[in-house]
Amino acid sequence: MMQLQRYTSPLLLMLLVSSPQLPADEQRAYPRPVEPLYEESDEAMDCRQLEQRLAELESQTYSAKPGFYEDPYTGASIWIGSLWVPGALSYLGYSAIAEYQENDRLHYNQSRIEGLRRIKANLRCHE
Repeated sequence: MMQLQRYTSPLLLMLLVSSPQLPADEQRAYPRPVEPLYEESDEAMDCRQLEQRLAELESQTYSAKPGFYEDPYTGASIWIGSLWVPGALSYLGYSAIAEYQENDRLHYNQSRIEGLRRIKANLRCHE
């Protein structure tokens, strides 16, 4: 314990120990499996309405945001960061938040699609 205190401040240790734990469905730091997500109006849809809603949601499962290494603005911000650090850090922070929100949006749409597909399977729409 003595060596641990040498490298970490007591405030940091207190924050790590007393940090509130989020429920499992709210922890989004790592990929999570796609679980079906249902809405109240889903059960009232017929096969044609389900197919139309699935087609709408399918087009929303694609991301237009380039990856970290493909984004030219990331490369530019890192290069500018060698000259002016706050500029690079501000864009890299923005990029991380934007990617988090994009992944959250994609996961929500994939969960909705999974739920609608299960309802469609229960209705036996392809028979």
